[in-house]
Order: sequence, then structure tokens, then C-alpha cells
Amino acid sequence: MKKTLKKAFSLVLCMSMVLTLAAVTPEVKAAPKAKKITLNVKKKTLTVGNKVTLKVKKVKPSKASKKVTWKTSNKKVASVSKKGVVKAKAVGSAKITATATANKKVKATCKITVKEAKAEDTPVQPTANVPTINPANPTQNPGGNVLSTQEPAAEPTKTPRPSPTPFELPEDAMKDYASFDVGTVVNRDKTLDKSFTQLAAQQFDIVSFENEMKGYSLIDVGASQQAVATEGETVVKCQFGTADEMVQWAVDNGLKVRGHVLFWEQSMANAFFYQGYDENGELVDAETLKARMESYANQVIGHFEEKFPGEVVAWDVVNEAINADSSEKDETTGLYLNNTGNFYKILGGEYIKYAFEYAQAAKKAANEKIQLFYNDFNCFQSPKTNRIVDLINYLNADEKLLDCMGMEGYVLTYWPNASEVKSAMEKFAGLGVKVGINELCVRLSQHYNNPENSPITDKNIEDHAKKCEDMFKVYCEFNKAHPDTLTNVSIWALFDRPDLIAEFDKPEGERHYDYDVYGTHSGLFDENYKAKDAFNRVIAVLKEYV
Repeated sequence: MKKTLKKAFSLVLCMSMVLTLAAVTPEVKAAPKAKKITLNVKKKTLTVGNKVTLKVKKVKPSKASKKVTWKTSNKKVASVSKKGVVKAKAVGSAKITATATANKKVKATCKITVKEAKAEDTPVQPTANVPTINPANPTQNPGGNVLSTQEPAAEPTKTPRPSPTPFELPEDAMKDYASFDVGTVVNRDKTLDKSFTQLAAQQFDIVSFENEMKGYSLIDVGASQQAVATEGETVVKCQFGTADEMVQWAVDNGLKVRGHVLFWEQSMANAFFYQGYDENGELVDAETLKARMESYANQVIGHFEEKFPGEVVAWDVVNEAINADSSEKDETTGLYLNNTGNFYKILGGEYIKYAFEYAQAAKKAANEKIQLFYNDFNCFQSPKTNRIVDLINYLNADEKLLDCMGMEGYVLTYWPNASEVKSAMEKFAGLGVKVGINELCVRLSQHYNNPENSPITDKNIEDHAKKCEDMFKVYCEFNKAHPDTLTNVSIWALFDRPDLIAEFDKPEGERHYDYDVYGTHSGLFDENYKAKDAFNRVIAVLKEYV
């Protein structure tokens, strides 16, 4: 009887445990397989040497995985990496196919047409993050923390602006009244524009190059590939032709140059990270990447100082590395970092310190007066300001590796308050570093208007002029309180672009790159290079603080 009761009890206990486990164990549902995928680009024309990044824009059903494998129909014409980066190699056409990883029957294609590059062509690549405004709360994060480690957007079609005629220079020049350097951004097309050249020589002390000093412009991938066989994996071969011509243009017009940018994931030649400079191969190891970084810093900083002594006065060493949205600190550095790029994958968060150490060594060998910057956007926005403070303290803890903090200036007419920018400048100056405003753009277009997407009115243009005035008041007040601390204010939205107004009606992702970055009514000058009220107000502020 006891044995029977014991068996019965055991049976009841087992059944109870099974029922309990069934109750608490959640049902695991497999992710649905993709039935359809759509790419961000369906067809694209590139010139030899340029790139475009493809990615899955939409997937049906919406919860299905977006993971795909990539294949090109003609490797000689266009290659494609595991991440969808297409590189134009030779004249012709190729079909790039994305195949859903979980459902091989589902595919999407992009037709690539490759044309011969013209002598004046230079690669075009995103240089700044584009704000995304939350309609429900436009002040929540209108700067849009688009991480620099994300894949670059599709390469825009380059459309040089014709030089306006007739053209009259303003009576006043910003550089004549500012006690800090006033600058702007140039590309090769602008340096060939006589009217722009006259205006730049009159108004500015300093210029930055849009793309021509970035890694994908200076690193000669083909020469590096050939040299690996005889010189080993640490070799880096550079090409300086276009950049040299542009620096010479600057020198001829009395302009100094800011180097932009040494080590930024989005602007490096992607092959820089791979064995044999072959993007279809394996990533290099840590020691190889460090050796390449050191060689590259020495060559680039040394080259321009040797050929143009004292003319390239600053370098952005690392660009947009801080992640304002992350809740995870990098274990080694204690910083909140963008952690998906190859610099991070190979070296971890310490890649930033290596970059500054190599740049500092190259600077000391070339010219100790060169200023080394960290550059980032939304520097005035919490929690990013304090995270950048931590980065500066990390870099300068043992020795001063970072000389200056570069604050990008992408703002809207209604956001942020200029005083917020000043507060961030004060914080950085309190750490014993100089401060520069490297990419000032007071954005105004229908896309960036308030209320959102409303047509531009005279009132909006008045608000834009007032915001330009307010920003320069902050810069001048800061400069007065902290003499010799503000290095430069570089204006990247110099001209209005009404030729881009129609871009508003296009689907997101298909708009012209300049529209997304600069807008249509963001300039101090109109499309004919005529000074606007915004320019006159800036001049008035500068005169007030002379």
C-alpha cells in the first residue's frame, strides 16, 4: 500500500512539474520568412572609382529579417562587398542581386552603369548627419543622432552650380572684423569658379575641403594592392594630386586650410581594413591596422607640411565617434562609442587613442603648431555633451593628445537655443582645449521648417537671419570671455539653393544629397552670390565685438 501511494505521489509530482514548465515557458515563434524585399536604390550611374551603398529598404512581412547576401553579375565592372558596398571598377554595366538569407527565392536587384571618370570628378561622400524631425515633438531630437558608423547613403549625383553673373562683392568682409578665423567649405568645382574664388578670398581666412582630403580620396588602393607583394601588409600608398591643386588654390588666394578628416569610418577607403586591400577578403589584424594608421598619418600630415609649409594648420583626426543613444559603455575606454565600424571591430574603442597618438607624432615631426581636433555633431545636446567631455578627458588623461574640440553647427531656425551651444562651448573650454565651429549650417527648407513641411515664407527667412545673428553673438561673446580659445567659425551653408526646392516632393532616400544636408534657403548669400540680410546681420554682430 505504501509503495502504491509512493508511486502515485511521484506520478502526480511529475505531472505537476510538466504543467508548471509548460505554463512558464513562452512559446518561441520563428521569425517569418521574407516574401519580398526592396532595395534603397534600383538603378545607379557611377563613375569609375566611386561607390554606392545598397541596403534593404523594405521587407514584407515587416517582421521578417532584412539579412541578405550580395552578388554582382560582373566583378570587372562593379564589385559588391558583404555589406552591400558597390564599387565601380570599369566602364560597363552590372546587376547587383540581393538574396534573402532565410528565403533564397526572394531577391531584389539594382542596375549599375559605370562611366569613365572625368579629370575634374572627385568622389562624393556624406560629410554630415541629416536631421530627422519628430513631428510629435520637433524639439526632442531635430539634430537626428544618425550614427557615423551606419552605412553611407547612396552616392548623390554631382551637379556643379554655374557661376552667377553679374557679380558684385559685398562692401564688408567677415574676416576683417572677426578676431577668430572665419571659414567655409570648398570642393574642386568651387575652386574653378572665378566668382566664388573672389568671394572666398575677400570673406574668409580658412577653408575645409569637402571630400578631397578624406581617406577614399588620398589612399591609392590600386597602388597599395600592388605594393603588398613586395612591401607587406602594412604598406599604404597615397595620391595627392587633386588635394595639392586645391591647397595651391587656397595659398594663391590667401587662405589657410583645415584638414578634414584623417580617420573616419565613412570616409576611409574601405579596402584599408582588408588583407591585400581586397574587400572580398579577411579583415587585417590589430597590429597591421595600427601600422597602416601610423603610416597614413605620417604620410598625409608630413606631405602637406613639406609641400605647403604652415598652410594646413589643423586636422580633424577622428570624426563622429560618440554614440548619444547607446546605453552600453565600451569596456576598455569607458566611453559610449559607435561600435559597428571596422576601426572598432579590429581595435576596439582604443582606436581613437591610437589615431590621436599617431597624429600627434606626425604633427611633432612636421610642425608642432598644427592643431588636432575631434569633430562631432549635436555637441550641445544632452547626453552627448557630457559623453564628449569624457572622451576629451580620456584622450588627455596622461598626455595632451587632443588640442581642440570641433563642434559641427547643423542647427535649425527654431532649435536649439543659441545659449545651449554656448554652454557646451564653455564646458569644453573648461577642459583646457580650444574650440572650433567646423560646419555651421542654419538649415532652412520646407523639410526643416516650423511647423514641419510648411512652405517657406518671408517670416521664415527673417527667422533664419535672426538665428544667424544669434549664433554669431554667442561665438563673439564666448571669444570675448575666452580670448584665443575660439579657433574658427566655418560656414558650410553659404548659398541658397532654390534649384533644389523640387527635391521636397521626392521620396525620402531619393532626394539630392545637398538638399538633405543644407536645405534650400540656408545661405548667407542667395543663389546669385548676393548678400542676404543674414549676412548683413552677421557683419553687424562682428563689428559690435571688434
